[in-house]
Amino acid sequence: MQTIVFRLEGLACPECARNTGMILERQKGVKKAVVTFATGKVKVEYDPAVITPGEIEQVIAKTGYRITGRG
Repeated sequence: MQTIVFRLEGLACPECARNTGMILERQKGVKKAVVTFATGKVKVEYDPAVITPGEIEQVIAKTGYRITGRG
């Protein structure tokens, strides 16, 4: 397992953050996703043999949020 952190723009509320985390956790290869509304960060624990950081970014983009960086 590996962990990656993305900074997001556009999180409107804590519920939005929770929903984004649930969407990520439904992806094959994602073990855990924690989206923190206060910091605008999402921490994803994933299996790189199953899903890539680029694929995780695509899932985030489909939720309507913009990634402004990593870490």
